[in-house]
Amino acid sequence: MPNVTRLSKALVLLAALASCNPPLLRRHQPVSIQAITPEHIKFSNGQVTAMPFAGQENVTRIFLVRHAEKGYGYDPALAFKGVRRASLLAEILKEMPLDAVYATHFKRTQETAKPAARDKGLDIQQYDPKELAALVFRLRRKNRGQSVLVVGHSDTTPEVVNRLVSRGVLQRIDERDYTNFYIVAIGEKGEKEVLRLKYGEAWRE
Repeated sequence: MPNVTRLSKALVLLAALASCNPPLLRRHQPVSIQAITPEHIKFSNGQVTAMPFAGQENVTRIFLVRHAEKGYGYDPALAFKGVRRASLLAEILKEMPLDAVYATHFKRTQETAKPAARDKGLDIQQYDPKELAALVFRLRRKNRGQSVLVVGHSDTTPEVVNRLVSRGVLQRIDERDYTNFYIVAIGEKGEKEVLRLKYGEAWRE
């Protein structure tokens, strides 16, 4: 078994705490994700930690991000930095099979989801950001036992996490921050683990 570093220990502790009922969420690690597989999460500093419920069958894994950096206007497209972040998101998920990709109808969420969806040969399924209960019901029922990517907004993304775990554990994302990467894992017996991680170029307040 590989040596467990301080980062790995912290993430394992985070996963263990999040599996409590109700689930808890601890402060994220600042190290960026490099890759995700069904078994591991790899970080840009070379560290590796186990994916929640790795090795179990019928695990629901939902990956949630806010859209990447955007331009200006009512319905802006991604800015150049956002295009790079969307490509990075697809690269991070390259080794992770996905069964579905969801995004709102806005250009910024569609463009963030597109590279990952294209790599997996999936169509992007739209959801209404004002009807999050319907999305959560679909994720719990239709996508049970599957791996899914959900791209949303600074307010909807943490709210979907909160609704999935049945308790408010996240606050709205700062409008300037595009780095958050959430994993909600639900075991076959209904146990839950929540990870709040980072990806891409770091953001500092």
